Amino acid sequence: MDADEIMKENFYSQLDTILSNIPKKDEIILLGDFNDRVGRDSKLWNGTIGKEGVGNSNANGVLLLTKCTEHRLVITETLFHQRNKFKMSWKYLRLKHWHLIDYVIVQTRDCQDFLITRAMTSTDDCWTGHRLIHSCISIRIAPK
Repeated sequence: MDADEIMKENFYSQLDTILSNIPKKDEIILLGDFNDRVGRDSKLWNGTIGKEGVGNSNANGVLLLTKCTEHRLVITETLFHQRNKFKMSWKYLRLKHWHLIDYVIVQTRDCQDFLITRAMTSTDDCWTGHRLIHSCISIRIAPK
């Protein structure tokens, strides 16, 4: 195993520990650059990704999808029908090819609260190859 694979295994081991210790009644929203491609195989990963994924998954993406499946999490970018430019979040500058690697991940039971998750194309001129990800969420606060 090389250093990157070890770091990735450590990351997912720590993520597993953290997710396992969150009380069941709490909501989980994971945000970040996972540097993983989850692809579009919604039949294989039913309930973890929707039918609107893009591209193919890579080995790191399979690790993320496995962890999401174990903890009943869903990747919200794959749920909404929209043009690919609103799904892609990172541009490989040398090849000028776009990928979906930045995610908003929530528990399956809470995905109906998400109205849309999309990349903001207006940030393309920033100094980074990443686009900001925008989610609109319907939040209901229960009275005490």
